[in-house]
Amino acid sequence: MFSPGNCFGFNGMESYIGGTFMFLIPILIIALLWFAFYKNSSTKNYNTQSDGALDVLKRRFANSEISQEEYLAKKETLLA
Repeated sequence: MFSPGNCFGFNGMESYIGGTFMFLIPILIIALLWFAFYKNSSTKNYNTQSDGALDVLKRRFANSEISQEEYLAKKETLLA
């Protein structure tokens, strides 16, 4: 018949699982958003000491941030 552990067809275990997912979903969404913004902002940092000017120029050309003419002119200036 009716027992406290079997209310509305749930035997209690589903409520623990549902509660866990209800707790984890917002944390996962926040973590994904943080990672997306952090990753996006860190890729635009061209002023690291390990990158040379030519490496930065190649990366900017590969990302279509500068045209081929601008790339060649700047590359010639750097290699001169």
